[in-house]
Amino acid sequence: MTIIQCSDCGGAVSTKAEACPHCGRALEPQPPLSSDGDVTPTYAGFWVRFGAVVIDTVVLGLAGVILAIITVIAIVLVSPDTFLDTLLSPVFAILSQIVMNILSAAYFVFMHSSSKQATLGKMAMGLKVTDLDGEQIGVGKSFLRVIGTFVSAALLMIGYLMVAFTERKQGLHDKIAGTLVVRS
Repeated sequence: MTIIQCSDCGGAVSTKAEACPHCGRALEPQPPLSSDGDVTPTYAGFWVRFGAVVIDTVVLGLAGVILAIITVIAIVLVSPDTFLDTLLSPVFAILSQIVMNILSAAYFVFMHSSSKQATLGKMAMGLKVTDLDGEQIGVGKSFLRVIGTFVSAALLMIGYLMVAFTERKQGLHDKIAGTLVVRS
């Protein structure tokens, strides 16, 4: 049993108590504590993380549509005679995919390493990405996590399914980068 101090009277109170036994003040619920007294994070499971991915996919899809519209307008303005040939070119398709992959990777790298520690999808689901000590990750660790997602996907998505079966709900990409996804 962990003891805290009442903010009103200073009396010793169990973290499991709903009110101070000395002054009767109602207490805020305390987050769970580990054996060393630190707050134990609530790890985000598979389905809540999947929901965040769905939201991020919609966000990136909308960004892709906007970018495609701008690109089509630019091609029509620059070269209206070869517009259709340009759009149907395999080189254009490959370049478009490369640009979208770079923009998607940048989105995840910079959002996870930002002060919010989350993409728009993770924010909507109340999640954030931390290092193993619960601290904000930097751009380098965030980039390593993105590279790890390619590995997770390449292994028949098993790297993602690991989230459902590991103690701290880590996917292979989390283990590679040394990250956790927790409820914020």
